[in-house]
Amino acid sequence: MKNTYTLSTPILNTENELNKGRFPVKNKQIVRFFIRLFVLFTCWFVVYALILRPPRVLDRPLTNFITLSVVKIINFLPTAAPVSWEEIPGGGRSEILKEGQKVFGIWDVCNGIDLMFIYAGILFLLPFPLKRKIIFSIVGIVVIIVANIIRVAALYYIFLYQRVAFDFSHHYLFTILMYVLIFYGWMLFIKKDKLSEKSS
Repeated sequence: MKNTYTLSTPILNTENELNKGRFPVKNKQIVRFFIRLFVLFTCWFVVYALILRPPRVLDRPLTNFITLSVVKIINFLPTAAPVSWEEIPGGGRSEILKEGQKVFGIWDVCNGIDLMFIYAGILFLLPFPLKRKIIFSIVGIVVIIVANIIRVAALYYIFLYQRVAFDFSHHYLFTILMYVLIFYGWMLFIKKDKLSEKSS
């Protein structure tokens, strides 16, 4: 009995040591991930705020493209009068015009550039193959742009015909839906990679 006890004790100790050793490694990986996330987002917001946003290097073409796309959607659907659009010089926005009158403004803050960076930034911090990250980033950004065009077009009609619901739809409903879309993209990215690993 004494020998059995002394033989089993080192095994238990070894298992405990192994189990104890696993958790710190995971903790370190999590901490490292959040540190990298903080550094990445800090660099992005500093570069964006100081270099890219003032001259509208990214915002101008993106906001104009979204406005143009929304105008095409509105003109494709049956409406009382066709709409057009114009860029407001130095205003950081574009305006949709109906019968020559400004009826709906699309600001740079609504173009979704931050959402695209959040989506792609998280992907590139995850430990997966680079090719996979690039593919999912490109596809995801295209999906975000298309979803944002649909969102803005829907907000246009809500603003015209259900203005009482505009603030809720703009600040809460569509914002939540966009983040759900991004979260689904992350989950799809991780899930499909696990499935491919199992099949291989």
